[in-house]
Amino acid sequence: MALAYLLSIAVSLVVLAVALRRRPAPAPTPPQAPAPALAALPTTAEGDVRVILAAAAQLAARLSTAA
Repeated sequence: MALAYLLSIAVSLVVLAVALRRRPAPAPTPPQAPAPALAALPTTAEGDVRVILAAAAQLAARLSTAA
């Protein structure tokens, strides 16, 4: 009976040592440069209106799904 008791204590100490060991922290990923948002926009007045309408339609779609 004493042997089983000592064996259970030894196993619990091994489990505790494994649980408390230090693990190396993962290296942080380098930040990525954001994509240029204004590069694809048209420069004409007609293009500006289309961009505004597209943004308004996207906002309306987001608000309709949020409600």
